[in-house]
Amino acid sequence: MLRTDVDNFLELVKSKGRVSLAIVAKELKISLATVQAWTDFLVEEKVLGIEYKFTTPYVFMNVDNKDEINFKNYIHFDTREEFYKKATERGLDNTQIKLLWLKYLNHNKRAMQNLFYEKANERGIPKEKIEDLWKKYFNYIEGGN
Repeated sequence: MLRTDVDNFLELVKSKGRVSLAIVAKELKISLATVQAWTDFLVEEKVLGIEYKFTTPYVFMNVDNKDEINFKNYIHFDTREEFYKKATERGLDNTQIKLLWLKYLNHNKRAMQNLFYEKANERGIPKEKIEDLWKKYFNYIEGGN
């Protein structure tokens, strides 16, 4: 399994509960500017929360279940294109964006699948077709054709 610096960042936040960006940068040996860019993006995507004590920013996991985001709480879920656009606007390069996107998908696949099945059932799609539709949809959002 591919492990990225973003994975290490999220694991550090999970393990500490709350951690300053300066500590993250120091412990992971990554520039503070890079940690800030990741933080801005992950806060916008509601994966992380941020609070300030005096002038020091602290990040924390921003989900009830730290292993899975509950998509029912979202009014809008970004498409791959929207995700890439936001990340590009934050100054992340394409390699970082792709890794963040794949991490985001893998981290939330089960919740996304549950929501997909729920919406498909609401629309009256036959159960035997839902699995095939899910596979095609997930292949597309992963970056496949």
